[in-house]
Amino acid sequence: MGRLTGAVLGAACLLTSISPAIAATAPGTVGFNFEKRRVNAQEFPRRLSRRDSNTVTATLDNELLLYLINVTVGTPGQSISLQIDTGSSDIWFPAVNADICEQDSETCSLGTYDYSKSSTYADPGMPEFQIQYVDGSQIAGAYISDVLNIGSTKLTNMTMAAALTSNSRGLGIMGIGFDSGEAASELNGFQYPNVIDVLKSEGHINTLSYSLWLDDLEANTGSILFGGVDTSKYHGDLVALPIQIDSQTGVISSMTVAWTGLTATGGGKTSDLSPSAPQPAILDSGTTFLLLPDEIANNIYNGVGVLTDPSYGNVVPCSLADDDLTFSFQFGGKDGPIVNVSLSEFVTPLVTTDGSQPKFRNGEEACSFAVQAAGDNPILFGDAFLRSAYVVYDLENQEIAIAQTNFDAGKANIQAFQESSGVPNAVSTASAASVAQTFTGIAHVTEATATATGEIAGASSRSATFNLTPTTSGSSSTSATGKSSSSSSSAANPNLRAFPIESASVVAGCVVAVGFLFGGGLLIL
Repeated sequence: MGRLTGAVLGAACLLTSISPAIAATAPGTVGFNFEKRRVNAQEFPRRLSRRDSNTVTATLDNELLLYLINVTVGTPGQSISLQIDTGSSDIWFPAVNADICEQDSETCSLGTYDYSKSSTYADPGMPEFQIQYVDGSQIAGAYISDVLNIGSTKLTNMTMAAALTSNSRGLGIMGIGFDSGEAASELNGFQYPNVIDVLKSEGHINTLSYSLWLDDLEANTGSILFGGVDTSKYHGDLVALPIQIDSQTGVISSMTVAWTGLTATGGGKTSDLSPSAPQPAILDSGTTFLLLPDEIANNIYNGVGVLTDPSYGNVVPCSLADDDLTFSFQFGGKDGPIVNVSLSEFVTPLVTTDGSQPKFRNGEEACSFAVQAAGDNPILFGDAFLRSAYVVYDLENQEIAIAQTNFDAGKANIQAFQESSGVPNAVSTASAASVAQTFTGIAHVTEATATATGEIAGASSRSATFNLTPTTSGSSSTSATGKSSSSSSSAANPNLRAFPIESASVVAGCVVAVGFLFGGGLLIL
Protein backbone atom coordinates (compact mmCIF):
# COMPACT_ATOMS: atom_id res chain seq x y z
CA MET A 1 0.00 0.00 0.00
CA GLY A 2 1.07 3.59 -0.45
CA ARG A 3 3.10 4.90 2.44
CA LEU A 4 0.74 7.68 3.51
CA THR A 5 -0.72 8.69 6.82
CA GLY A 6 -4.37 7.91 7.39
CA ALA A 7 -5.39 11.57 7.31
CA VAL A 8 -3.65 12.33 4.03
CA LEU A 9 -4.90 9.10 2.50
CA GLY A 10 -8.49 9.81 3.48
CA ALA A 11 -8.38 13.33 2.07
CA ALA A 12 -6.82 12.23 -1.19
CA CYS A 13 -9.35 9.47 -1.62
CA LEU A 14 -12.25 11.79 -0.93
CA LEU A 15 -11.18 13.89 -3.90
CA THR A 16 -10.60 10.96 -6.23
CA SER A 17 -13.96 9.41 -5.35
CA ILE A 18 -15.93 12.26 -6.87
CA SER A 19 -16.85 11.49 -10.46
CA PRO A 20 -19.11 13.47 -12.80
CA ALA A 21 -22.45 12.04 -13.79
CA ILE A 22 -22.91 10.58 -17.22
CA ALA A 23 -25.68 12.96 -18.13
CA ALA A 24 -28.40 12.30 -20.69
CA THR A 25 -27.52 14.35 -23.78
CA ALA A 26 -29.99 13.01 -26.36
CA PRO A 27 -33.34 11.22 -26.44
CA GLY A 28 -32.95 7.66 -25.18
CA THR A 29 -29.59 8.35 -23.54
CA VAL A 30 -28.93 6.75 -20.16
CA GLY A 31 -26.11 7.42 -17.70
CA PHE A 32 -25.36 7.37 -13.98
CA ASN A 33 -22.80 8.26 -11.31
CA PHE A 34 -20.73 5.76 -9.37
CA GLU A 35 -18.88 5.63 -6.10
CA LYS A 36 -15.93 3.55 -4.95
CA ARG A 37 -15.42 1.22 -2.03
CA ARG A 38 -13.38 -1.85 -1.20
CA VAL A 39 -14.00 -4.85 1.00
CA ASN A 40 -11.55 -7.21 2.63
CA ALA A 41 -10.20 -9.61 0.01
CA GLN A 42 -10.50 -12.44 2.51
CA GLU A 43 -14.27 -12.03 2.46
CA PHE A 44 -14.54 -12.23 -1.33
CA PRO A 45 -12.20 -14.81 -2.87
CA ARG A 46 -11.14 -13.26 -6.16
CA ARG A 47 -11.86 -15.07 -9.39
CA LEU A 48 -10.39 -15.69 -11.64
CA SER A 49 -23.40 7.29 -21.72
CA ARG A 50 -25.60 6.00 -23.65
CA ARG A 51 -24.50 9.06 -25.75
CA ASP A 52 -26.52 8.25 -28.83
CA SER A 53 -29.93 6.84 -29.55
CA ASN A 54 -30.41 3.23 -28.48
CA THR A 55 -27.14 2.78 -26.62
CA VAL A 56 -26.88 2.32 -22.88
CA THR A 57 -23.74 2.93 -20.83
CA ALA A 58 -23.08 1.87 -17.28
CA THR A 59 -19.83 2.81 -15.60
CA LEU A 60 -17.61 0.18 -14.02
CA ASP A 61 -15.34 0.88 -11.08
CA ASN A 62 -11.89 -0.64 -11.12
CA GLU A 63 -9.45 -0.69 -8.22
CA LEU A 64 -7.28 -3.60 -9.14
CA LEU A 65 -8.61 -6.66 -10.83
CA LEU A 66 -12.36 -7.23 -10.46
CA TYR A 67 -15.01 -5.22 -12.33
CA LEU A 68 -18.34 -4.66 -10.62
CA ILE A 69 -21.47 -2.74 -11.52
CA ASN A 70 -24.18 -1.40 -9.22
CA VAL A 71 -27.79 -2.43 -9.79
CA THR A 72 -30.98 -2.50 -7.79
CA VAL A 73 -33.37 -5.44 -7.79
CA GLY A 74 -37.06 -5.40 -6.87
CA THR A 75 -39.51 -2.72 -5.71
CA PRO A 76 -38.36 -0.85 -3.75
CA GLY A 77 -34.89 -1.42 -5.14
CA GLN A 78 -32.42 -3.54 -3.18
CA SER A 79 -28.84 -2.42 -3.92
CA ILE A 80 -26.44 -5.10 -5.14
CA SER A 81 -23.01 -4.95 -6.79
CA LEU A 82 -22.41 -7.56 -9.49
CA GLN A 83 -19.33 -8.69 -11.33
CA ILE A 84 -19.51 -8.08 -15.09
CA ASP A 85 -18.78 -11.39 -16.81
CA THR A 86 -18.55 -12.07 -20.54
CA GLY A 87 -17.83 -15.74 -19.80
CA SER A 88 -21.27 -16.61 -18.42
CA SER A 89 -24.88 -15.69 -19.15
CA ASP A 90 -26.88 -15.64 -15.92
CA ILE A 91 -27.48 -12.91 -13.35
CA TRP A 92 -27.33 -14.24 -9.82
CA PHE A 93 -26.79 -12.73 -6.38
CA PRO A 94 -26.93 -14.04 -2.81
CA ALA A 95 -30.31 -14.32 -1.13
CA VAL A 96 -30.56 -12.70 2.28
CA ASN A 97 -30.83 -16.17 3.83
CA ALA A 98 -28.00 -17.76 1.82
CA ASP A 99 -25.84 -20.07 3.91
CA ILE A 100 -22.66 -18.12 3.22
CA CYS A 101 -24.34 -14.87 4.35
CA GLU A 102 -25.75 -16.38 7.54
CA GLN A 103 -22.34 -17.80 8.43
CA ASP A 104 -20.68 -14.39 8.01
CA SER A 105 -22.71 -11.35 7.02
CA GLU A 106 -19.58 -9.49 5.90
CA THR A 107 -19.17 -12.04 3.13
CA CYS A 108 -22.35 -10.66 1.55
CA SER A 109 -21.68 -6.97 2.21
CA LEU A 110 -22.08 -6.13 -1.50
CA GLY A 111 -25.79 -6.76 -1.32
CA THR A 112 -28.38 -9.48 -0.88
CA TYR A 113 -31.91 -10.03 -2.16
CA ASP A 114 -35.02 -10.57 -0.05
CA TYR A 115 -37.98 -11.57 -2.22
CA SER A 116 -40.44 -10.90 0.61
CA LYS A 117 -39.55 -7.20 0.52
CA SER A 118 -40.22 -6.75 -3.21
CA SER A 119 -43.74 -6.00 -4.44
CA THR A 120 -42.73 -6.91 -8.00
CA TYR A 121 -41.28 -10.35 -7.21
CA ALA A 122 -42.75 -13.32 -9.05
CA ASP A 123 -41.92 -17.00 -9.09
CA PRO A 124 -41.16 -17.96 -12.72
CA GLY A 125 -41.82 -21.64 -11.98
CA MET A 126 -38.42 -22.84 -13.16
CA PRO A 127 -36.23 -25.68 -11.84
CA GLU A 128 -33.57 -25.09 -9.22
CA PHE A 129 -30.77 -22.75 -10.28
CA GLN A 130 -27.36 -24.43 -10.31
CA ILE A 131 -24.08 -23.19 -11.70
CA GLN A 132 -20.52 -24.42 -11.42
CA TYR A 133 -17.33 -22.76 -12.63
CA VAL A 134 -14.11 -24.44 -13.65
CA ASP A 135 -12.40 -23.16 -10.50
CA GLY A 136 -14.71 -25.39 -8.43
CA SER A 137 -17.10 -22.64 -7.31
CA GLN A 138 -20.63 -24.01 -6.98
CA ILE A 139 -23.81 -22.00 -6.45
CA ALA A 140 -27.39 -23.21 -6.10
CA GLY A 141 -30.62 -21.37 -5.47
CA ALA A 142 -33.95 -20.31 -6.95
CA TYR A 143 -34.84 -18.46 -10.13
CA ILE A 144 -36.83 -15.28 -9.59
CA SER A 145 -38.57 -12.73 -11.79
CA ASP A 146 -38.33 -9.09 -10.75
CA VAL A 147 -37.40 -5.55 -11.77
CA LEU A 148 -33.72 -4.85 -12.50
CA ASN A 149 -32.41 -1.28 -12.59
CA ILE A 150 -28.99 -0.58 -14.14
CA GLY A 151 -28.40 3.08 -13.53
CA SER A 152 -31.60 4.75 -14.68
CA THR A 153 -32.44 1.93 -17.09
CA LYS A 154 -35.37 -0.11 -15.79
CA LEU A 155 -35.87 -3.69 -16.98
CA THR A 156 -39.07 -5.47 -16.02
CA ASN A 157 -39.79 -9.17 -15.60
CA MET A 158 -36.11 -10.01 -15.54
CA THR A 159 -35.28 -13.65 -14.89
CA MET A 160 -32.44 -13.87 -12.37
CA ALA A 161 -31.38 -16.20 -9.58
CA ALA A 162 -31.10 -15.81 -5.82
CA ALA A 163 -28.32 -18.03 -4.47
CA LEU A 164 -29.09 -20.03 -1.33
CA THR A 165 -25.92 -22.13 -1.13
CA SER A 166 -22.37 -21.36 -2.19
CA ASN A 167 -19.03 -22.96 -1.48
CA SER A 168 -16.96 -19.89 -2.25
CA ARG A 169 -18.41 -16.41 -2.34
CA GLY A 170 -21.13 -13.94 -1.52
CA LEU A 171 -20.55 -11.85 -4.61
CA GLY A 172 -23.03 -12.04 -7.47
CA ILE A 173 -22.45 -12.01 -11.22
CA MET A 174 -24.01 -10.31 -14.20
CA GLY A 175 -23.38 -12.71 -17.06
CA ILE A 176 -23.61 -11.06 -20.47
CA GLY A 177 -22.94 -14.02 -22.75
CA PHE A 178 -25.11 -16.03 -25.14
CA ASP A 179 -28.41 -17.57 -24.04
CA SER A 180 -26.86 -20.92 -24.92
CA GLY A 181 -24.32 -20.33 -22.14
CA GLU A 182 -26.97 -20.08 -19.43
CA ALA A 183 -26.81 -22.65 -16.66
CA ALA A 184 -30.33 -23.82 -17.51
CA SER A 185 -29.28 -24.47 -21.10
CA GLU A 186 -26.30 -26.50 -19.94
CA LEU A 187 -28.19 -28.51 -17.30
CA ASN A 188 -31.87 -28.55 -18.26
CA GLY A 189 -31.93 -27.84 -21.99
CA PHE A 190 -33.99 -24.64 -21.90
CA GLN A 191 -33.16 -20.95 -22.24
CA TYR A 192 -34.71 -17.69 -21.06
CA PRO A 193 -34.24 -14.01 -22.01
CA ASN A 194 -31.14 -12.72 -20.22
CA VAL A 195 -30.18 -9.11 -19.60
CA ILE A 196 -29.08 -8.37 -23.18
CA ASP A 197 -32.26 -9.88 -24.60
CA VAL A 198 -34.41 -7.74 -22.30
CA LEU A 199 -32.45 -4.57 -23.08
CA LYS A 200 -33.37 -5.15 -26.71
CA SER A 201 -36.95 -6.34 -26.25
CA GLU A 202 -37.78 -3.32 -24.07
CA GLY A 203 -36.38 -0.92 -26.66
CA HIS A 204 -33.17 0.25 -25.03
CA ILE A 205 -30.84 -1.13 -27.72
CA ASN A 206 -31.27 -2.15 -31.37
CA THR A 207 -29.27 -5.37 -31.37
CA LEU A 208 -27.79 -7.88 -28.95
CA SER A 209 -24.41 -6.19 -28.60
CA TYR A 210 -22.08 -4.32 -26.28
CA SER A 211 -18.54 -2.98 -26.05
CA LEU A 212 -16.17 -3.34 -23.12
CA TRP A 213 -13.48 -0.84 -22.12
CA LEU A 214 -11.65 -1.72 -18.92
CA ASP A 215 -8.96 0.99 -19.09
CA ASP A 216 -5.53 0.34 -17.61
CA LEU A 217 -4.30 -1.13 -14.33
CA GLU A 218 -3.93 2.30 -12.76
CA ALA A 219 -7.47 3.41 -13.61
CA ASN A 220 -10.45 3.32 -11.27
CA THR A 221 -13.17 3.27 -13.90
CA GLY A 222 -14.07 1.49 -17.10
CA SER A 223 -17.27 1.28 -19.09
CA ILE A 224 -19.62 -1.12 -20.76
CA LEU A 225 -21.65 0.27 -23.65
CA PHE A 226 -24.71 -1.76 -24.59
CA GLY A 227 -25.79 -1.41 -28.21
CA GLY A 228 -22.97 0.76 -29.47
CA VAL A 229 -19.30 1.42 -30.20
CA ASP A 230 -17.33 4.38 -28.84
CA THR A 231 -14.66 5.20 -31.43
CA SER A 232 -12.84 7.47 -28.96
CA LYS A 233 -11.82 4.47 -26.90
CA TYR A 234 -9.56 2.72 -29.39
CA HIS A 235 -6.66 3.35 -31.73
CA GLY A 236 -6.28 2.10 -35.30
CA ASP A 237 -8.77 -0.19 -37.02
CA LEU A 238 -11.55 -2.18 -35.43
CA VAL A 239 -11.35 -5.66 -37.00
CA ALA A 240 -14.05 -8.30 -36.56
CA LEU A 241 -13.52 -12.00 -35.84
CA PRO A 242 -16.01 -14.85 -36.17
CA ILE A 243 -16.96 -16.34 -32.81
CA GLN A 244 -16.05 -20.03 -32.86
CA ILE A 245 -18.40 -22.94 -32.25
CA ASP A 246 -18.33 -25.51 -29.48
CA SER A 247 -17.09 -28.77 -30.98
CA GLN A 248 -19.25 -30.95 -28.73
CA THR A 249 -22.58 -29.15 -29.07
CA GLY A 250 -22.13 -27.58 -32.49
CA VAL A 251 -23.44 -24.23 -31.21
CA ILE A 252 -21.82 -21.01 -30.08
CA SER A 253 -21.97 -20.68 -26.30
CA SER A 254 -18.78 -18.82 -25.33
CA MET A 255 -16.81 -15.80 -26.52
CA THR A 256 -14.20 -17.92 -28.29
CA VAL A 257 -11.98 -16.53 -31.04
CA ALA A 258 -9.02 -17.93 -32.96
CA TRP A 259 -5.75 -16.84 -31.36
CA THR A 260 -2.92 -17.20 -33.86
CA GLY A 261 0.17 -15.22 -32.87
CA LEU A 262 2.29 -13.91 -30.00
CA THR A 263 5.60 -12.05 -30.00
CA ALA A 264 7.59 -10.39 -27.23
CA THR A 265 9.51 -7.27 -28.21
CA GLY A 266 11.99 -5.38 -26.06
CA GLY A 267 15.35 -3.69 -26.35
CA GLY A 268 15.22 -3.92 -30.13
CA LYS A 269 14.78 -7.72 -30.17
CA THR A 270 11.72 -9.87 -30.85
CA SER A 271 10.94 -13.40 -29.65
CA ASP A 272 8.26 -15.43 -31.43
CA LEU A 273 6.08 -17.26 -28.91
CA SER A 274 3.20 -18.07 -31.28
CA PRO A 275 1.22 -21.29 -30.97
CA SER A 276 2.03 -23.86 -33.67
CA ALA A 277 -1.61 -23.82 -34.80
CA PRO A 278 -4.62 -21.54 -34.16
CA GLN A 279 -5.94 -21.94 -30.63
CA PRO A 280 -9.45 -21.39 -29.21
CA ALA A 281 -9.24 -18.51 -26.73
CA ILE A 282 -12.14 -17.30 -24.58
CA LEU A 283 -12.32 -13.55 -23.94
CA ASP A 284 -13.52 -13.59 -20.34
CA SER A 285 -13.86 -10.49 -18.17
CA GLY A 286 -14.71 -12.73 -15.21
CA THR A 287 -11.17 -14.13 -15.13
CA THR A 288 -8.36 -12.03 -13.70
CA PHE A 289 -5.33 -13.63 -15.30
CA LEU A 290 -4.23 -14.66 -18.79
CA LEU A 291 -4.23 -18.45 -19.10
CA LEU A 292 -2.03 -19.75 -21.92
CA PRO A 293 -0.94 -23.20 -23.11
CA ASP A 294 1.61 -24.60 -20.69
CA GLU A 295 4.55 -24.52 -23.10
CA ILE A 296 3.96 -20.91 -24.08
CA ALA A 297 3.40 -19.83 -20.47
CA ASN A 298 6.66 -21.50 -19.44
CA ASN A 299 8.50 -19.79 -22.29
CA ILE A 300 7.22 -16.46 -20.98
CA TYR A 301 8.24 -17.37 -17.43
CA ASN A 302 11.72 -18.20 -18.66
CA GLY A 303 11.90 -15.07 -20.77
CA VAL A 304 10.84 -12.74 -17.98
CA GLY A 305 12.56 -14.59 -15.13
CA VAL A 306 9.43 -15.48 -13.16
CA LEU A 307 9.91 -17.14 -9.78
CA THR A 308 7.38 -19.78 -8.77
CA ASP A 309 6.94 -19.75 -5.00
CA PRO A 310 5.01 -22.47 -3.14
CA SER A 311 3.17 -19.86 -1.05
CA TYR A 312 2.77 -16.95 -3.44
CA GLY A 313 2.64 -18.56 -6.87
CA ASN A 314 4.27 -16.83 -9.84
CA VAL A 315 6.05 -13.69 -8.67
CA VAL A 316 8.41 -11.09 -10.10
CA PRO A 317 10.12 -7.99 -8.72
CA CYS A 318 7.67 -5.08 -8.88
CA SER A 319 10.38 -3.09 -10.63
CA LEU A 320 9.85 -5.31 -13.67
CA ALA A 321 6.84 -3.14 -14.47
CA ASP A 322 9.29 -0.43 -15.56
CA ASP A 323 10.65 -2.61 -18.36
CA ASP A 324 9.98 -1.81 -22.00
CA LEU A 325 8.88 -5.33 -23.00
CA THR A 326 5.67 -5.56 -25.06
CA PHE A 327 3.65 -8.68 -25.90
CA SER A 328 1.76 -8.57 -29.21
CA PHE A 329 -1.23 -10.91 -29.54
CA GLN A 330 -2.75 -11.59 -32.96
CA PHE A 331 -6.11 -13.13 -33.75
CA GLY A 332 -7.70 -14.57 -36.89
CA GLY A 333 -4.53 -15.05 -38.96
CA LYS A 334 -2.12 -12.67 -40.68
CA ASP A 335 -4.76 -10.06 -41.49
CA GLY A 336 -6.32 -10.19 -38.03
CA PRO A 337 -6.16 -7.59 -35.27
CA ILE A 338 -3.07 -7.23 -33.08
CA VAL A 339 -3.26 -6.06 -29.48
CA ASN A 340 -0.09 -4.86 -27.78
CA VAL A 341 0.12 -5.47 -24.04
CA SER A 342 2.84 -3.86 -21.95
CA LEU A 343 4.68 -6.14 -19.52
CA SER A 344 3.50 -3.76 -16.80
CA GLU A 345 -0.10 -4.98 -17.26
CA PHE A 346 1.01 -8.42 -16.06
CA VAL A 347 2.87 -7.11 -13.00
CA THR A 348 0.16 -6.74 -10.38
CA PRO A 349 0.38 -5.84 -6.67
CA LEU A 350 0.67 -8.76 -4.27
CA VAL A 351 -0.70 -8.09 -0.80
CA THR A 352 -1.10 -10.81 1.81
CA THR A 353 -4.10 -11.26 4.08
CA ASP A 354 -2.33 -9.38 6.87
CA GLY A 355 -1.90 -6.35 4.59
CA SER A 356 1.82 -6.69 4.03
CA GLN A 357 3.65 -6.87 0.72
CA PRO A 358 6.08 -9.80 0.36
CA LYS A 359 9.71 -9.07 -0.42
CA PHE A 360 12.59 -10.97 -1.92
CA ARG A 361 15.63 -11.64 0.22
CA ASN A 362 17.43 -8.71 -1.40
CA GLY A 363 14.69 -6.37 -0.14
CA GLU A 364 12.87 -5.88 -3.46
CA GLU A 365 9.11 -5.86 -3.28
CA ALA A 366 7.41 -8.81 -4.95
CA CYS A 367 4.44 -8.63 -7.31
CA SER A 368 2.20 -11.26 -8.86
CA PHE A 369 2.67 -12.19 -12.50
CA ALA A 370 -0.72 -12.34 -14.21
CA VAL A 371 0.10 -15.08 -16.73
CA GLN A 372 -0.70 -18.66 -15.79
CA ALA A 373 -0.29 -22.05 -17.41
CA ALA A 374 -3.79 -23.25 -18.38
CA GLY A 375 -3.19 -26.93 -17.69
CA ASP A 376 -6.56 -28.65 -18.12
CA ASN A 377 -8.43 -25.33 -18.16
CA PRO A 378 -9.36 -23.58 -21.40
CA ILE A 379 -7.21 -20.77 -22.80
CA LEU A 380 -8.64 -17.66 -21.14
CA PHE A 381 -7.84 -14.08 -22.06
CA GLY A 382 -8.91 -12.39 -18.86
CA ASP A 383 -8.62 -8.86 -17.53
CA ALA A 384 -4.81 -8.83 -17.71
CA PHE A 385 -5.22 -8.89 -21.50
CA LEU A 386 -8.60 -7.18 -21.89
CA ARG A 387 -7.36 -3.96 -20.30
CA SER A 388 -5.27 -3.35 -23.43
CA ALA A 389 -8.05 -4.19 -25.90
CA TYR A 390 -11.25 -2.46 -26.91
CA VAL A 391 -13.63 -5.35 -27.50
CA VAL A 392 -17.03 -5.24 -29.20
CA TYR A 393 -19.35 -8.22 -28.79
CA ASP A 394 -21.93 -8.64 -31.57
CA LEU A 395 -24.06 -11.56 -30.40
CA GLU A 396 -26.56 -11.36 -33.25
CA ASN A 397 -23.95 -11.64 -36.00
CA GLN A 398 -21.75 -13.88 -33.86
CA GLU A 399 -18.68 -11.68 -34.18
CA ILE A 400 -16.22 -10.03 -31.85
CA ALA A 401 -14.37 -6.94 -33.02
CA ILE A 402 -11.04 -5.95 -31.45
CA ALA A 403 -8.81 -2.91 -31.55
CA GLN A 404 -5.96 -1.46 -29.49
CA THR A 405 -7.48 0.38 -26.54
CA ASN A 406 -7.05 4.10 -26.03
CA PHE A 407 -6.20 4.52 -22.37
CA ASP A 408 -6.40 8.29 -22.74
CA ALA A 409 -9.88 8.35 -24.31
CA GLY A 410 -11.40 11.82 -24.55
CA LYS A 411 -14.86 12.94 -25.58
CA ALA A 412 -17.11 10.02 -26.47
CA ASN A 413 -18.05 9.37 -30.09
CA ILE A 414 -20.84 6.79 -30.00
CA GLN A 415 -22.10 4.84 -33.01
CA ALA A 416 -25.17 2.73 -32.38
CA PHE A 417 -25.66 -0.75 -33.81
CA GLN A 418 -28.46 -0.97 -36.35
CA GLU A 419 -30.64 -3.93 -37.22
CA SER A 420 -29.22 -6.20 -39.96
CA SER A 421 -25.82 -4.53 -39.89
CA GLY A 422 -22.46 -5.54 -38.48
CA VAL A 423 -20.17 -3.87 -35.97
CA PRO A 424 -20.18 -0.09 -36.53
CA ASN A 425 -16.87 1.20 -37.92
CA ALA A 426 -15.34 -2.29 -38.29
CA VAL A 427 -13.10 -2.19 -41.37
CA SER A 428 -12.90 -5.93 -42.08
CA THR A 429 -13.49 -9.45 -40.79
CA ALA A 430 -10.47 -11.72 -40.25
CA SER A 431 -11.71 -15.24 -40.95
CA ALA A 432 -8.58 -16.94 -42.27
CA ALA A 433 -8.18 -19.01 -39.09
CA SER A 434 -10.84 -21.17 -37.48
CA VAL A 435 -10.84 -23.38 -34.43
CA ALA A 436 -13.35 -25.41 -32.42
CA GLN A 437 -13.79 -24.88 -28.70
CA THR A 438 -13.44 -28.26 -27.00
CA PHE A 439 -13.99 -27.02 -23.46
CA THR A 440 -17.51 -27.23 -22.06
CA GLY A 441 -18.84 -25.49 -18.99
CA ILE A 442 -18.49 -22.01 -17.57
CA ALA A 443 -14.99 -20.61 -17.47
CA HIS A 444 -13.65 -18.89 -14.38
CA VAL A 445 -10.42 -19.28 -12.48
CA THR A 446 -10.08 -18.07 -8.93
CA GLU A 447 -7.12 -15.98 -7.94
CA ALA A 448 -6.51 -17.02 -4.35
CA THR A 449 -5.50 -14.46 -1.74
CA ALA A 450 -1.95 -14.96 -0.46
CA THR A 451 -1.98 -16.20 3.12
CA ALA A 452 1.75 -16.46 3.75
CA THR A 453 3.77 -13.66 5.28
CA GLY A 454 7.42 -12.70 5.31
CA GLU A 455 10.02 -12.94 2.58
CA ILE A 456 9.89 -15.18 -0.46
CA ALA A 457 11.97 -18.30 -0.10
CA GLY A 458 12.05 -21.73 -1.63
CA ALA A 459 11.02 -20.44 -5.04
CA SER A 460 11.86 -22.05 -8.36
CA SER A 461 14.12 -19.45 -9.94
CA ARG A 462 14.50 -18.67 -13.66
CA SER A 463 16.99 -16.42 -15.38
CA ALA A 464 15.41 -13.95 -17.80
CA THR A 465 16.15 -14.72 -21.46
CA PHE A 466 14.25 -11.82 -23.04
CA ASN A 467 16.22 -8.65 -23.72
CA LEU A 468 14.82 -6.68 -20.78
CA THR A 469 15.55 -2.95 -20.77
CA PRO A 470 14.43 -0.78 -17.85
CA THR A 471 13.00 2.58 -18.87
CA THR A 472 14.18 5.95 -17.64
CA SER A 473 12.53 9.32 -17.30
CA GLY A 474 12.68 11.65 -20.22
CA SER A 475 10.58 12.98 -23.04
CA SER A 476 6.94 12.02 -23.26
CA SER A 477 5.68 9.88 -26.11
CA THR A 478 2.52 8.02 -27.02
CA SER A 479 2.85 4.25 -27.07
CA ALA A 480 1.31 1.66 -29.32
CA THR A 481 -0.38 0.25 -26.24
CA GLY A 482 -2.52 3.34 -26.18
CA LYS A 483 -1.17 5.65 -23.48
CA SER A 484 1.31 8.46 -23.07
CA SER A 485 4.53 7.41 -21.33
CA SER A 486 8.01 8.70 -20.67
CA SER A 487 11.27 7.31 -21.98
CA SER A 488 14.78 8.48 -22.63
CA SER A 489 14.60 7.07 -26.13
CA SER A 490 11.63 6.29 -28.33
CA ALA A 491 13.80 3.91 -30.32
CA ALA A 492 14.03 1.34 -27.55
CA ASN A 493 10.46 0.18 -28.00
CA PRO A 494 7.60 2.08 -29.61
CA ASN A 495 5.13 0.00 -27.58
CA LEU A 496 6.42 1.10 -24.19
CA ARG A 497 3.97 1.94 -21.43
CA ALA A 498 5.59 1.90 -18.01
CA PHE A 499 3.38 1.36 -14.96
CA PRO A 500 4.29 2.72 -11.51
CA ILE A 501 3.38 0.10 -8.93
CA GLU A 502 3.47 2.51 -6.02
CA SER A 503 0.75 4.70 -7.52
CA ALA A 504 -1.51 1.67 -7.86
CA SER A 505 -0.95 0.93 -4.20
CA VAL A 506 -2.01 4.47 -3.31
CA VAL A 507 -5.19 3.98 -5.36
CA ALA A 508 -5.84 0.72 -3.54
CA GLY A 509 -5.50 2.48 -0.22
CA CYS A 510 -7.80 5.25 -1.41
CA VAL A 511 -10.55 2.81 -2.21
CA VAL A 512 -10.30 1.35 1.29
CA ALA A 513 -10.68 4.79 2.84
CA VAL A 514 -13.55 5.77 0.57
CA GLY A 515 -15.31 2.56 1.48
CA PHE A 516 -15.33 3.48 5.12
CA LEU A 517 -16.40 7.04 4.36
CA PHE A 518 -19.25 6.35 1.98
CA GLY A 519 -20.06 2.64 1.82
CA GLY A 520 -21.82 1.20 -1.21
CA GLY A 521 -20.92 1.65 -4.86
CA LEU A 522 -19.05 0.04 -7.69
CA LEU A 523 -15.74 -1.51 -6.80
CA ILE A 524 -12.78 -3.53 -7.81
CA LEU A 525 -11.27 -6.12 -5.50
